[in-house]
Amino acid sequence: MINWDKMAKKKKERKIPEVLVFTDINNYHDDLASMVVLAYLAEHNYINIKGIVTELGVYEVKRRRAMYVKGAMSYLGQPFVRVVPGGDYDVIDEISENNYPENEFSKIFENAGMTILRSGVVFLQEYIKSVKDRNIFILLNAPFADFAKYIKGSQDALKKKVKKIVAVGDILENKTETGYYLPNPECFNFKIGYPAAETLFEYVQEKDLKMILVPSRNIKKLGMKYEFLDKIRSSKNPVARALVEASKENNPISMHYDMISALALAEGLYKKSGGSIEKEENSDKQIFFADIVDPELMKEKFVEIFADKLMPKKITLAQLTRKKEEVADGSD
Repeated sequence: MINWDKMAKKKKERKIPEVLVFTDINNYHDDLASMVVLAYLAEHNYINIKGIVTELGVYEVKRRRAMYVKGAMSYLGQPFVRVVPGGDYDVIDEISENNYPENEFSKIFENAGMTILRSGVVFLQEYIKSVKDRNIFILLNAPFADFAKYIKGSQDALKKKVKKIVAVGDILENKTETGYYLPNPECFNFKIGYPAAETLFEYVQEKDLKMILVPSRNIKKLGMKYEFLDKIRSSKNPVARALVEASKENNPISMHYDMISALALAEGLYKKSGGSIEKEENSDKQIFFADIVDPELMKEKFVEIFADKLMPKKITLAQLTRKKEEVADGSD
């Protein structure tokens, strides 16, 4: 006999995964678009965002990135998310890595954002140590020097705490002699500080951790331009305004990357929205690849997400009347 009360209780007690995000956000649009998706997932209890680490460039640039994302998340209804600038690493290309273009939204977001002024490595050490069970999801939407440093000193701590890693990037065609996948150095997030990508790949395969990769060839299948922004053009939210302005100047495909990887954190929702997450045939490694099998369905989901987060909520006269009646009779 089925114990429905027990099943209902188990469903109710579903553990919401805790998420750490690595981002190189600036006044372009890809990372900002991903924050809209992350805020949506958090609001609907798919994830609990425990921290955001800003990477790429010298400390001052990463500090400004941190203020920017903190302010953006405040405008997206997530004002209490912890944000921290990443630590030092060996800069390869100062011009591209310190790229932080100024526009009218820079100060809007930075002025609304406050950040933790310490190393990302320290933050990771303290946070991961505090987690009691294997419930952390990690989203790598940027080069991740801090995370690679943490891996080297973590021993088995990550294996005990991390359940899944999602990264934008791809693999090389050839594997190592031991059958390990290798990161493709042509992928931007792997190219900057390639040893960090090597450290990540070696660790997840050695410890048998699950990693989902989102290759650019699959992202391009979405074929989305900026039609989904039409529904938010009237929004006064600075995030909506920044995305609309960016859409006039940038390559549409580049907005897809971090949006899709963010959505892939919630695998069930991702699959319901026209995506697939599968391993290579006959592979014994826990490395999966996110693909898009129904681009139109996924477009519809992104339209829904952006409208949900960035359009003012409309209250009907009936809802307003009912609310007044509830207040009058003391109802909750």
